[in-house]
Order: sequence, then structure tokens, then C-alpha cells
Amino acid sequence: MMTSLRSCLLGDTGVASFAGIESLLADGESIVSSTSFGQSEPIHIATTVGLLLAASLVAGLASEMLRLPKVTAYLIAGLLLGPSVFDIIPHAHHPFLEPLTKLAMALVLFYLGTLFPFDQMRRIRKKAIPLSVGEMFFSALFVAAGVYLLGLSPAQSVLLGTLAIATAPATTMFVLRETNAEGPVTSLTGTLVTLNNLVAVIAFEFVWLGIELASAGDTQTLSIGSTLMRLVQSLGGAFTLGLIGGLVMSYACEIMHTRRWLVLLVGISSLLLGLSESWNLPYMLVFLVVGVVVVNSSSGTQKITDQLDSIGGLLTVVFFSVHGSELDLSLLMDVGIIGAGYVVLRSFGKVFGVWVVASRTGASPQIRTWLGPALLAQAGVAISLSATATARNPELAGHVQTIVLGTVVVFEIFGPLLTRAAVLRSGEMPIANSIHHTFGTPLSALRNVFTRLAGSAGLLNKRTALSERMRVEQVMRRSVEGIAENADFNEVVHFVEHSHDNTFPVVDDDRCVVGLIRFDLLNQAFFDPHSDHLVRAGDLATPPDLLLYPSQPVRAAVDLFRQTSDDCVAVVTDEAPHRLIATVRRSDLTSLLIRDRKAGLGGNDSSQ
Repeated sequence: MMTSLRSCLLGDTGVASFAGIESLLADGESIVSSTSFGQSEPIHIATTVGLLLAASLVAGLASEMLRLPKVTAYLIAGLLLGPSVFDIIPHAHHPFLEPLTKLAMALVLFYLGTLFPFDQMRRIRKKAIPLSVGEMFFSALFVAAGVYLLGLSPAQSVLLGTLAIATAPATTMFVLRETNAEGPVTSLTGTLVTLNNLVAVIAFEFVWLGIELASAGDTQTLSIGSTLMRLVQSLGGAFTLGLIGGLVMSYACEIMHTRRWLVLLVGISSLLLGLSESWNLPYMLVFLVVGVVVVNSSSGTQKITDQLDSIGGLLTVVFFSVHGSELDLSLLMDVGIIGAGYVVLRSFGKVFGVWVVASRTGASPQIRTWLGPALLAQAGVAISLSATATARNPELAGHVQTIVLGTVVVFEIFGPLLTRAAVLRSGEMPIANSIHHTFGTPLSALRNVFTRLAGSAGLLNKRTALSERMRVEQVMRRSVEGIAENADFNEVVHFVEHSHDNTFPVVDDDRCVVGLIRFDLLNQAFFDPHSDHLVRAGDLATPPDLLLYPSQPVRAAVDLFRQTSDDCVAVVTDEAPHRLIATVRRSDLTSLLIRDRKAGLGGNDSSQ
């Protein structure tokens, strides 16, 4: 049974090898026929792609109404088309979709690598690395010890504990970008996802080396030198290929016009992916290294990622819908109590590990509470590594792979929901992004059409815009620190360098806003040779004449932004002393007003 399952579960998940594809092609017959629903007519591969995209489109619209992350909707759409429900997608099509899904994963890993500029890593290493070590250590420890007590062998337990480290990069980053979240939890989530998968790939090779050495007996000769050489070739080759690929990408973008970048970037990415597969190198590690090299060697990293985003959206939909069609609910029954234990132990390990380290290092309550749940999604990396282990030793790793495949259903469905809840509860995602959506129900859309028509004809009053009914607390971002009043000029510059705003609140020891620093005034201070030592944040601040309160209507914020060129306004508590609690961004309000206009809910004022 497991052999047939592994031969049909392909794509980015890497659950089958090319040997399985060759066996399907051996008889020279077309592999695009399907007998789903009793049909003998062949389903073309293009039909499969069309069905996946159409189902994802409908699921995306449903997610707007149900307030679900789109990644969850895409996975469910694929699940419905897969073997667990309607079994429409032929298993034999998965090998042909595998290059697209792997390219999608590669681009996500490339993006993760670009989050590691060396100057930023020096800034966050004291916070991120201990948190990462803590959650990885406890995840691996709890899983390895727990499944051993549940009946797995020591080798299988250690292997499963190593796989528990990995976090689904595509799923987690897609949710973070969809929610437009920003703040410490969001930033640390991206960093820890990268570290998790980097460590998981490397640790897997060392753990497997230890398993091979431990299993060597008198009747089995094992060359330690050759095994170490294979390890060096795998990891060293991936680092080398990633380094060369990153440098070539950076250099080529310097000498070519941006109009040619998309072809260039897709070409280089496809080439690196092909070479990684041909040379048996972990492509996930290759593209992480490419991203790190590009962000530290190119002046146009943001433009490069923007170019890749133009095709990344389509590839992402394909990736998750295909991945969903590979999920097999029947495997949940196969993994039994050990699978349930793996889900609980891995989840508890990540949450507990973050909580312990964050408590000891004095991290904020938001990080201590919500960073762990944001890291629970698991899919491609863990499945790919389990497939590699099964290819090397099916007898040892086959059951481990079954556990990973079965529990992926749980982690991929509920993981995105927890990631989204984490950034929302930590205040890094405006509530408006959660409660308001571009599209309503089909009935509300039809009602809006006739409401606009009747309103334009003067037959009835137009409905009140959502922006007229919402309060500031629903559009503000709570992830704000402010600049200490006594901070010196260098500290102010450091704060500004890592901010996306042009206006910065200055707070006293009680977090009361004592002033605002605007970038134009700060720009003048750069030319004062005595600024570094003499000037304090309080000296650069102007009186806090523009402030908002959570209970005010959003319309008050709109009117305030009309009076200033600031791109954000500080929000303070309604009660005295008025302490800084959040900021409202012009861009968030603009998005809200645009959505009001598209939904046809407001009059002229709401669209200004």
C-alpha cells in the first residue's frame, strides 16, 4: 500500500523519485488517462491545470466570505479534487506538475534568503538565534522522546525529531504577505522559518550519517570516509552552487535593463533548479544561499523580488492546489496514535521553546505568546527530507514518511489559520484586514449593483461607507515602539533605518508621546557635525499636534491625513496619561477607501 501511495504523491513534496515516473512510462502508453467517476476518456494535462486554477479561484472567493487565509482555501480546493474526495485529478499528472511546484518553492526560499542582509542579522542575532535554538531544540527533543515511548525505534525517533524542526516556508510566508503584517512577530517568524529549514536540511544529513554509522555491524562494511565525502559534496555543493548562482544573478541584473530581468531571473532559477536535481543537491539549500548572496551583493534586491512576484502569484496558486490534491486523508488513519502524538508534541515543542527563551530574554508578551503558533505549518521541506530518507532506506524510513504525510493534512489546514491569528492577536495586522474583504456574498454584490444604480438615479440614499462606521482601533497597527526621549542621534538614525515611515513618535519613560520626529527635519540634522553626541531625540521632536484615539471614527483619521503629509499618525490611549499604543498608516486608510469604492458602499466622500 505504501509503495503505491509514494508513487502517486509527487510534486514539491518530493514523495516519489524519477524512477517511479520511468516505470509509468515504460510501456509507452499515455499516462494522461483517468478513470475517475467511471470515465475512460483521457483527461489532458491542460485540463488538470485548468481545473486546479478554476477551483482555486472559487476557493479564493469563498475565503473572502469565510475570512480564511487563501492558502487554506487553495489547499482545500486541491483536496476536493484529489483522491480523498472526488478523485478527479489523475495521479499520473503529478510528475508533470512537479517542476512548477518545485520552482514555486524555490522562489519562496529565495525570498526567505533575501531577509538575511548581514547588517540586519547583526542587529537581530541576539534575539532571533536564541529563540530559534529554543524552539528547534524542544521540538526535536519532545518529538524524538515521545514517539520513542510510543513504539518507534531509536533511529526512527531521532529522524522524526529532526524533521519536526522544519516549518513550511511557502505556507507561512504566503500568509504573512497576504495579511500585510509588520512587526516583531512577523519579522521573527520569517527569520525563524529560514533558520528552521536551513538547520533541518543540514541536521538531516548529519543524523542520517549517524544512523548509518550506528547500523554498521560485523557483516556490513561502511566507509566512513566515503559517507563523509558524500555529506561534504551534498552540503558543500549546494552552498557553492548557491553562491555562484547568486553572484551571477546580481551581476547580470547590474548590466541588463529591467525589462529583461524577468526572463533572466526565471532562466537562472530554472537552471539552478535543474542542476540541483541533476547533481542530487538539496535545492532548498541552494536557493536559500542564492537569496542571501543577492541581498548582500545587489543594490536592486527589492526590484528583483518584485519581478519574481509577477509570476510568483500564479506559481503559488499552482503550488498549493497541487499540494492539496496530493493530500490523502486516509493516511490520518494509518498513522494512528503515533501520528497524533507527533502533532501534539511538535506543536507543544515549538510553542514551549519560544515561551521559555522569550521569558528568559525579556522579549515582549506578543513574541512570547504568538511566535510559537506562527511556526506550526509543515509541508514541503519535511516531506522532501522524509522521501530522501525513504529512498535511501525504505525499511527504516518508510513508517516515518507515512507519519509525515499523514500529519501534513493537519499542519497545512490549521497552520495557516494559526499564523494569521498570531499576527492579528499580536497587533501587527490591522483588524480591518481581517473583518473587511474586497468581495461580499453573491447576493450582497447583486444588491450593491442595484443600490449604486438607484443611488445614481436619486431614488434612494446610498449606504454608509464602511470607513464611516469603523473606528480607529480597527485600522491601527499595534506593533509600534517609539523613540525614547533621551535616545542619542545614532540611536535615532538606527531606528529610522529600519522603519518604513517618515514620521516617528518620541515617548518618555511612561510611553507618553512628547513629540514627533519628521524625516525632513532629521535630514537637516545629518549635516550637523556635532549631532552624534549633542543631539537627543527630544531635541529633534516637534509638538505632538497630530494624534488619534482608538475610539475615534476612521473618518477623523481621513480628515487628519488631509491636513498633513505624514504617512503615519500616532494613536494614544483615550484616557490620560495618553500613552502610545499604535499607529495608523496612510496606506492602510487608502486601501480601506479603495475597497469601499469597489464595493460600492460609499458616496463621494468615501472615495476621496
